Amino acid sequence: MATGPQRYPGASTAAWYQDDFGGDSMEVNVVVLHTTEGRTLPDYNGGAVAPNLTAVPDFTVKRLRWYQHFDIDISSRALVNLRGGVETNTLNVVQVELVGTCDPDTHARWGSAAHIYWPQAPNWALEGVADFLRWMHEEHGVPLSGPAKWPAYPTSYANGGHQRMSYAEWNDFRGVCGHMHVPENVHGDPGAIDFTRLLQLAKTDPEPVPPVTEPVKPKVSLAHIVAAARKDPAAAQGHTTYKAEVLLVEKALRAEGLLSSTYVDGSFGSKTIDAYARWQRSPAGGGYVGTAADGIPGTASLKRLGAKHGFTVTA
Repeated sequence: MATGPQRYPGASTAAWYQDDFGGDSMEVNVVVLHTTEGRTLPDYNGGAVAPNLTAVPDFTVKRLRWYQHFDIDISSRALVNLRGGVETNTLNVVQVELVGTCDPDTHARWGSAAHIYWPQAPNWALEGVADFLRWMHEEHGVPLSGPAKWPAYPTSYANGGHQRMSYAEWNDFRGVCGHMHVPENVHGDPGAIDFTRLLQLAKTDPEPVPPVTEPVKPKVSLAHIVAAARKDPAAAQGHTTYKAEVLLVEKALRAEGLLSSTYVDGSFGSKTIDAYARWQRSPAGGGYVGTAADGIPGTASLKRLGAKHGFTVTA
């Protein structure tokens, strides 16, 4: 009976094959890692040999993009399963294909073309795989452990590194292994992936993502601005009443093209009165006419100015 979440968070289902190929219901306790030996998302013969998930490197943002093809607790189709032996695809296994190669000859042939050679995978790619392993451990109880031997390809092909499990070992196994470890199979992927590093990363709590907080907007008191607009024009040259708050309003008027920088001085003088009146008459400022556009700020017009230029209006 399947338990736990069946879709890996953030994984695309754009290449979903379960509706076409079904699969057996399982209670997963093993993750098998493969490499695709290609540089793009495979089509898996239309899904006929697809795993549960594929991890595709995005080199622009340095992260893995995940595609899910089958539910976590539904058997997929990427392992050879011979008659008369042990179960492979259906033995509580979730399978993950890592786009890239474990073959040094393929790595050399691809040269400078963007790809991951998994034995030398960059840390961001290992972190992406480790995130999945951690999730499988937390949500499905898959142990963060695995075989000691991860020989390099081509030694890992067939059983050249003496790494492949016997039938009994496979039936008893719980944890994370490679295609190279599964009986009845001969493939040697994912080769000498840094399994020790993978487990270290999977067992380390990821750094928390800091919450996105809105910047605190400066506040402008309507009462202060009105007081300045009534007092400053008649006061001595350079007099300011509430300089800091008036400056915020004047900078907004300058940004609107209504006030010269010369008069952005914290004094709500006659030039600022004229500029504010033009703001009141403008459609953005409220489209006021006559005495309603007298240059003395009102609640509505000041809030419109603040909304455009990053300050909050208080009483």
